[in-house]
Amino acid sequence: MRNLLLSSILCCSFATLSSVHAQKTEVPKYIKNVEGVKEYSLNNGLKVLLIPDASQSNMVVNIVYNVGSRNEGYGEKGMAHLLEHMLFKSTKNLGDIKKMLSDKGGSANGTTWFDRTNYYEVFPSTDDNLKWSIEMEADRMINATILQTDLDKEFSVVRNEFEIGENNPDGVLQERVLSTAYLWHNYGNSTIGSKEDIERVKANTLRVFYQKYYQPDNSTLIIAGKFDEKKALQYVGQYFGTIPKPKRVLDKTYTIEPAQDGEKFVELNRAGDSKNIGALYHTAAYVDKDYAAIDALGEILTADPSGYLYKSLVETQKVSSIYYWQPTTRDASFMYFGVAVPNDKDVKATKDLVRAELDKIASTKYTDEDVSRAKSKIIKQIENVKNNTISFAINLTEIIGAGDYRLGFLYRDAVENLTKEDIQRVAERYFKSNNRTVGVFIPSKDEQRVKPTEYTDEQLLAFTKDYKGKALEKETAPFEASIKNLKQNFAEGKLTNGAKYGLIKKEIKGGKVQASFKFPVSNEKDLAGKTDTGSILAQLLKTGTKTKTKEQISDRLDQLKSSLYFNYSGQTLVINVNTYKESFKEVMEILGDLLVNSTFPQNELTKTINEYNTYLESSLNDPQSIAFIEVSKQTENYPKESIFYTSTVQEQIDAYKKIKQSEIVDFYNNILGGNNGLGTVVGDLDAKTTEQILENTFGKWNSKSKYELAQPTFFETKKLDKDFITPDKENAVAIGKISFKMNLKNPDYPAFVMANEILGSGGFLTARIPMRLREKEGISYGAGSFIDIPVTNDAAYWLYYAFLNPTKKNAVEVAAKEEIAKALKDGFTAEELKSNLVSWINERKTRLGNDVTLMALTNTYLQYGIPLDDYDALETKVKALKVEEVNAALKKYLSLEKMTSVYAGDFNKK
Repeated sequence: MRNLLLSSILCCSFATLSSVHAQKTEVPKYIKNVEGVKEYSLNNGLKVLLIPDASQSNMVVNIVYNVGSRNEGYGEKGMAHLLEHMLFKSTKNLGDIKKMLSDKGGSANGTTWFDRTNYYEVFPSTDDNLKWSIEMEADRMINATILQTDLDKEFSVVRNEFEIGENNPDGVLQERVLSTAYLWHNYGNSTIGSKEDIERVKANTLRVFYQKYYQPDNSTLIIAGKFDEKKALQYVGQYFGTIPKPKRVLDKTYTIEPAQDGEKFVELNRAGDSKNIGALYHTAAYVDKDYAAIDALGEILTADPSGYLYKSLVETQKVSSIYYWQPTTRDASFMYFGVAVPNDKDVKATKDLVRAELDKIASTKYTDEDVSRAKSKIIKQIENVKNNTISFAINLTEIIGAGDYRLGFLYRDAVENLTKEDIQRVAERYFKSNNRTVGVFIPSKDEQRVKPTEYTDEQLLAFTKDYKGKALEKETAPFEASIKNLKQNFAEGKLTNGAKYGLIKKEIKGGKVQASFKFPVSNEKDLAGKTDTGSILAQLLKTGTKTKTKEQISDRLDQLKSSLYFNYSGQTLVINVNTYKESFKEVMEILGDLLVNSTFPQNELTKTINEYNTYLESSLNDPQSIAFIEVSKQTENYPKESIFYTSTVQEQIDAYKKIKQSEIVDFYNNILGGNNGLGTVVGDLDAKTTEQILENTFGKWNSKSKYELAQPTFFETKKLDKDFITPDKENAVAIGKISFKMNLKNPDYPAFVMANEILGSGGFLTARIPMRLREKEGISYGAGSFIDIPVTNDAAYWLYYAFLNPTKKNAVEVAAKEEIAKALKDGFTAEELKSNLVSWINERKTRLGNDVTLMALTNTYLQYGIPLDDYDALETKVKALKVEEVNAALKKYLSLEKMTSVYAGDFNKK
């Protein structure tokens, strides 16, 4: 299942606040507990959901408003999304939201969709963070300033975001298919909105929309993770309880889409490098019992390798890939099939082939095995989300938008109870050609048309009001997010072949177990010219062994609610495992089988290369791809055979076409091996049992090629400004790179980290570069900087980036270079260092509450011997920094005279 959210995503971090309103506190009323989701309410209509999880060291506060593009009227297209941006500006009581978010650290986001808008913050679990976030969300619910001056600057930011989406052929086609499929309902409109409406709306008009929908009776507040429940309810009552229930009554949306009366077709002709086909069927609302069956049918049709459409279209190489998508919606939804077509195929002829296969959906006889396979996959996905409390709380956004948080449990129950008769019924009801948008109108008689089922709010309530859910799960044990606690719960060992491993003893919700393994292999000489072979091999490792077919492997992993991910880059194979305590042994046995018995069928190799190249073809003239590739090519001078060489998109396509099965097998037999490997497992596992499982999996898996760590070469950058023209592309990219010599042990490293934070990387869009380009001038949707400082060599670099409208190229270039020059000339202030230090420390603490970070730290220790205590040691060094040291480090390593700048876009646009 592919979930394409055409929404605004703001990658954020956050703020500290001390102001407290001295107001009478209302005690939220307890309603019920559904499978660990504790529901409360306030008199003003606010719904509150508490989802405690002591095993987390972070918490999330997520507020969901039941307003999205579905609620927009004439001249209001994109207003919900634009308002989402504006609520990150300021409030009457608290002031600058982005500044506060920046100071607080952590991560935050705001998104808009068909039926809802949400804002959330993830941060370390403290009472101050809890109190601040609740107060902030309450304040911006009713006190956002929505100034015309802010709106004037935000127009171009949103327009730039719109333009970025316009560069995606598949996404643009999907929008056009949607708008053609829907005659009246707003699901046919892009959430990001009409460029014209966005540019013309005034602050006063936007404020009316805000005051109507951003109210407690139209919202749900979710607090999840590790937090004090009593204090959370106190703060909710204190800050939200004082907001009066609005006197206005929200009108019900009553537009329903009429039954489609014939197949429709839309043809999109515009610049691009890939061929795509889209097909849409009107389906059912999330509350409808048919929704789960339609979802399962989507899996049955498109899953790799068992899907009926996958076998008939991808397996036969008529298309390179196919996916389906059915959004979680309040009203009758839709299923969209996206098909990628290789450039050497006739897209119109392929369209007819695809339609012919789609026509078979209703008449196909589905089996119990089909249903079992789909159920296993979907339930695995549901369990994975449910057992990651932070993700679960954020994921509830979509379900609340669809009507009620309990619908998610009802959906799960419906999936668990599916039968082949359910699949057959929905296939026959919904998947008719006259309910499809891809073709042309064909008149015919006696059509049995598909009419959507409408659900009133009262009917929806009837589905959920008495739902109690399954038995509550046992609460997980707390796990403090600190290096001290990590060390206390970390055990390490070595396998017989020399591979190192670590076990972090940690109870995760649902008995979940995660693992990350890295296997460095071979040497530069033996790997010369083989990087692409290794990359494709990693994608083929689940396509069959001597004892199991691809389908059997996929089915069993789904039944175990487990996943295996492989990736090869440079000289390292990375394996990530996501499973559960009771399944860990079997999943590792499956992994062991893949590592020593894989067969790499020729048809799978052909399909994989086909799929990869079709994707790459879509990037041939993509400004972002070109910019990042070209900045590497302009600053490095590796031979083509080197594992460090950066290929162009066309070179990558050509290289993949040349890969032979014999080369894959040779790499597998002679290069891969685990004797220099390392990895970390996180979960509530027995150390001795875990060691034996790892020994059985990796202990005898050895490489025949001698391992030597390959080191990149330092290439000094030079002053260069180079344009790359990408005709008829709506968006452009600017990148500047400066290389220098530094590694993690360099005494200047702590100071340079903070210099980068202040200049381009830190805070919630409050570092100097994003503040100038986005916030002050509104000429870039996204801008910032990052550093790459290696562990074992000195080939380091600093890089800034900006996404922009091509017509703003000169303005962005001037502004970015002026900010860098100003920092180099005048330096940073002590106040800047102080505020960025707070947000940097908080952001690191937030990351430490993530299991992925814990595994990365222990794996770095296992691979390079870097003590875990260095994480805290860096913080100690940074805290002791003086602003003069930060300024000195910046001037020592950065120089505009050494910056290579690359610009990619259609700069001929006027």
